[in-house]
Amino acid sequence: MFKKTIIAGLIATMAVTATGCGKPGVEQEKFVLTDNLKVQKTLEADLNGDNSKEKIVFYEKREHGIPAAWTVVVDGYEMATLDSQDSCYTLADFKLQDVDGQDGPEVLFYRYNTGSSAGQSLNIFKPGQDGWREIFNVSNDFSMGEERYEIKYLGNYQVSFKDQKTGLEHIIELEKSVYKENEAMLERISTWVDPIAEYRIDDIDGNEVNEITTVQRVIGIAHPDNIAILQNVYQLRSGVYQADKIILTNAAGQLLAEKDL
Repeated sequence: MFKKTIIAGLIATMAVTATGCGKPGVEQEKFVLTDNLKVQKTLEADLNGDNSKEKIVFYEKREHGIPAAWTVVVDGYEMATLDSQDSCYTLADFKLQDVDGQDGPEVLFYRYNTGSSAGQSLNIFKPGQDGWREIFNVSNDFSMGEERYEIKYLGNYQVSFKDQKTGLEHIIELEKSVYKENEAMLERISTWVDPIAEYRIDDIDGNEVNEITTVQRVIGIAHPDNIAILQNVYQLRSGVYQADKIILTNAAGQLLAEKDL
């Protein structure tokens, strides 16, 4: 567990460096506004806990007429920049929320896919006197889950589900009435897990520190056919959110299987 925590901390540090998060000061140049940048949002808030408000500006960068990246600038200094991931994301936003229950708000940086999967990404940064530190960053997969999951139709209205990363397995029982006159299409069921489309931030265990739950749909014969919901729960450990549990439910939210990580 100690080794796992150290690795997670290193990953978070690397992610902050890659996104351009910095520490305002003489060693960092002021943010330069260019013609392809457009202001998306402006607000003022005390981010550092020093009882003074900073000016926060959220910019969208466009290249060839489409969104290419988004940047959060605080008092004229660039603090975080995330790109569109080869146009997977076309919209973005940020908000302030106390996620970890300590020292004021964190910065929640969302990006959105406008396709039918409604995929989202969320990066959470914790501001401080020494700059920003990334405490949550989970990659989103738009490959229909084929790199991680294995889904097969077994016959008799049963579908096998396996998460090859965690080892979670379950046989999903399909409701026969849903597929009346479409039984032949059941043979088409194969690996199809939508990207993360929702992030639930709430205090599950009552310790005044929020957990973060990612939500993905498991698809059957077609995109509207939601045969299960996959949830990954993350807990704050040593200042960084780490995977804690994976849960599989049916579409109505009833538990099918879960595994501690």
